[in-house]
Amino acid sequence: MYWNRIIDTMARLQCEWSKKVIKEDVISHFRSVCGADVSFTVNNKGIAAAVITDSNIKVIEKEYEKVELPIPYLSGFLGFREADAILTVVKRLENPFDVLMVNGNGTLHPRGFGLASHVGVFLGKPTIGVTKKPIKEAERDNSLLKIKGEVEGKIVNGIVVSVGHKISLKTAVKVVKNTSIYKMPEPLRQAHILCTEKAKEELK
Repeated sequence: MYWNRIIDTMARLQCEWSKKVIKEDVISHFRSVCGADVSFTVNNKGIAAAVITDSNIKVIEKEYEKVELPIPYLSGFLGFREADAILTVVKRLENPFDVLMVNGNGTLHPRGFGLASHVGVFLGKPTIGVTKKPIKEAERDNSLLKIKGEVEGKIVNGIVVSVGHKISLKTAVKVVKNTSIYKMPEPLRQAHILCTEKAKEELK
């Protein structure tokens, strides 16, 4: 009963906050890109990491932070678990960046407010959601992914790209392609590597 009330409240907030998401480009350049990821082990303790790359996909800054995740993993509510951790580590960065990539969905979400949108709205910056596979609620139309008939994501090089905030899907796809050496875009791949390394060192 307790968790049911919490889940109902979180779902209501996602529906409310989704109205704040801007699904169009608010800037014309996306030269410096930040990738942010969260790695965790037991007892909801983890590492949040952020990596900025320049227009040549070279790393110009890395940061990480030990974090405590407030709730266990619940499908559809990753924002409430990881958004604060990502915001904390991103705000530690000294260099500015044009767009943030997050390891989670954006508007490709049952209530239009996945982790990337959650972070993007509270950070107030262009944000892109990147995941390894589509959510079960998504309807697939070739490479396009729809929620309730609306295109909210696209499969690119075997990964799923969606709008987080303040960017169009077309531009989000372009940024992902321009920053990819391997399957996962490099800012996010490097953030994941840093997360994993620091989790092994810090969370023994």
